[in-house]
Amino acid sequence: MSACRLYCSELALGAVSLSEEEAHHAATVRRLKTGDEVIVFDGAGREGIGRLSSVKRRGVTVEIERIVERPFDLAHRLTLAVAMPKAQRAGYLIEKCTELGVDEIWPILTERSVARPGPSTIGKWSRRAVEAAKQSNRAWVPKIRTAMDFADTLRCVDSFHSVYVADTADTAAPWPTIVTELPVSCSILVCIGPEGGWTPAEREAAASAGNVSVRLGPTVLRTETAAIAACAAVAAATGRASHAEPPQ
Repeated sequence: MSACRLYCSELALGAVSLSEEEAHHAATVRRLKTGDEVIVFDGAGREGIGRLSSVKRRGVTVEIERIVERPFDLAHRLTLAVAMPKAQRAGYLIEKCTELGVDEIWPILTERSVARPGPSTIGKWSRRAVEAAKQSNRAWVPKIRTAMDFADTLRCVDSFHSVYVADTADTAAPWPTIVTELPVSCSILVCIGPEGGWTPAEREAAASAGNVSVRLGPTVLRTETAAIAACAAVAAATGRASHAEPPQ
């Protein structure tokens, strides 16, 4: 059986104390004992290999013996700016996009947004991302940003290599093709609108900012499906690149 994966944002050699939540997972859920081997990751690409030195219900300490650096999962750093759906569908989006290797998720507020998440909701989503990273063997946990207006999102475009807006228009470029043509290790932002779609004013603002409209598939997708499709295309392109023939 593989070693249990635990999360700790402050990772260092020697004794590391887990949070109360992680301690509960280790001691009560997984029923780990003193001396059991574990892997502790910090969500920023570092993993510590060690053994439990103290196990109590509300306090677990790990003796970290060595730390390794893991590369980022995908060939590109993908940020999703999403007009989040409500409740369980939003959590599903966070979970699946984390599994697929997203770098950051920015909840955005649009004219037709159905969810306007506050700090407590962002906290729940962040914990959901940690759990998904554990399950999917990721050393990276996506950052879930505070909700922002779509107009403010468009002011951040200069920090990315390319910015795209998901749309259902027939004139939108096919996303899977776009992904295969991107240079390796670039940062990309994909904006995904609400269930009611972008308003004409939002489309115009996105176009004025120089963003490219992309179509994620041949059908109209729900918001969470669109986010997953955007991530899946980048993950698939990463897989193709890793198996490509070396240059002659």
